[in-house]
Amino acid sequence: FISTTTIGFMEEDSSGGGAIVKNADMMRHRTASGSSAAAAAQDQELSADETNNNDTHSKRSSSPHSMDMTTPTTTRNMSLLFSPRGKSVASMSFALAIHLGGYECSRAAVMALFTSDGLGFGKSKKDKSQESELSALPMAVGCVSPFAVALVWFYGKTLSHGGPSYALRTHTLIVAASQIVVGWILRMFEQCLDAVEDDEDYDNGVCSLRSVDNVKTMSQVLLFTLFVFQSAYVQLLYAQHWAFISSVLTAEEGSRLFAPIAGLGSIGSTLAAGSVSILVERSGLIGLMYMAGISYIFSAILANMAFSTAKSNGFEPSSISKSEKNEEPQPQSTSSTSSDGKGAYAPINSGSKDSPSSPSTNATIPCLKKNNIFQQAYSLFNRVPVLGALFVEVIISQCLSSLVNYIYLYKLKVAITDDSLRAGWSGKFYAWINGVSGIFQFFIIPLLLKHCEAHRIWLFMPSLMMICTLYQFGTYKTSELFGASASFFCIKTMEYSLRGAANEMLYVSLDYESRYLGKKVITLIAGKFGKSVMAVALAVSVVYYGDNDNLMWYLLATATIFTCLWMFSSVRLHSLIDASSKR
Repeated sequence: FISTTTIGFMEEDSSGGGAIVKNADMMRHRTASGSSAAAAAQDQELSADETNNNDTHSKRSSSPHSMDMTTPTTTRNMSLLFSPRGKSVASMSFALAIHLGGYECSRAAVMALFTSDGLGFGKSKKDKSQESELSALPMAVGCVSPFAVALVWFYGKTLSHGGPSYALRTHTLIVAASQIVVGWILRMFEQCLDAVEDDEDYDNGVCSLRSVDNVKTMSQVLLFTLFVFQSAYVQLLYAQHWAFISSVLTAEEGSRLFAPIAGLGSIGSTLAAGSVSILVERSGLIGLMYMAGISYIFSAILANMAFSTAKSNGFEPSSISKSEKNEEPQPQSTSSTSSDGKGAYAPINSGSKDSPSSPSTNATIPCLKKNNIFQQAYSLFNRVPVLGALFVEVIISQCLSSLVNYIYLYKLKVAITDDSLRAGWSGKFYAWINGVSGIFQFFIIPLLLKHCEAHRIWLFMPSLMMICTLYQFGTYKTSELFGASASFFCIKTMEYSLRGAANEMLYVSLDYESRYLGKKVITLIAGKFGKSVMAVALAVSVVYYGDNDNLMWYLLATATIFTCLWMFSSVRLHSLIDASSKR
């Protein structure tokens, strides 16, 4: 239940915009195992579990509420909505939307406090000419990936101990408690610093919690930890909400309902992000953290209701048998394509013996017989060059994404010095990103795929970023925030919408091993490696150059170089997909 669903969604930013097409793949392999040893053990239990597996599947696909495919879509949707399965999916969908809304509040508050001059890593109030400590920001981003891996291990332990309901409830409440407790501590620190009235000797002042320097150090440690903690946790919990939904719905139901469910998450994110400025005016940044914690509690209650409904009606995900883990998933995609086939990839390496037309278990795949995941990946990339090209493309694009993100935050800090105003502006900005991503998902991408092949997207994304990067590089001395925010807006919107569609339609054209092992390696290793490497490089650069004028020139020059590299890697990927599809 956790092995592939968690890995498949481990992306840094999970604002709800990129969920539509990614969950089609989760529907196909919600419990697949990537280990040959696990597959061998499961083969021994296949016969014993086959009957239970068929019973579990029939409860979903042959329930009294199931209808023939000729039944009108509206009638089928209404029938499902009032069934126990529909009610459980609705509860989990609202839990997902509230969770993402709470994260938007938390992200705005924590980011504003992280870069603030008081509790965070901004400049000293005593010496405004002192260089800020914003090198901590890319270092914190770099720590998200290793912490996320450890978090997956911890989540797996709780999952084994109490099942998916216990694990999701426990970890959601942990996140809620972290927001409320850390917010309460930061409130004490803030009151302590406000009590020091001598601004001339601020940094040498003494408050109820010892010296000001000690208080600021403790608040910085708390904010650094909370930033890493919440950035890793939101990805994990987001994946588990979708894991439940894709486990309860059938493939046909998922093809109809994934889009509106993802849209509900986008609406939750957009409304919460758009309300940040109003909420900050009334309750402050610390109050915004409290609201995020309360939102997580409501999310946990709704998720628990979904699991309770599933358990009482016999379709709880924990009842999925081990034999189902060895089932070959159906290669049906929920991505929008036209009847003439435009938008879809032709099957790549479909002649492989373990292609979707010939189901097989992981134990029969040659590459999975190797224990080392790097050996497996090397063998797979040699057999399927498209995956090797995608691996390189993801590393470069994620390096650029991290760099553009830091430039945006740096410019935002310079342009808007007030913490509350900065949080409100950032919230509205993310609301626009989520809203535009939703428009792409619901309208533009389906229309686009009706008139052109999906792999053209790989050429469009770096081309658009090239325009934004060159504009920003040419106007960096005169444009304070517009250039940086435009580049960040474009790359995030594409990550939430276009990249998800292109990735899904590429994976669905590949064979079994490429979809499972390949996706795991590319998502877990390539994506996280790119972000971590760039985060470390940024931290070193900021420490070396400080806040002088040359820093931004070097950052933008590096962004331009990486955009060119992204273009080259995308052209190579596009040509390989095109050549493979024509064979």
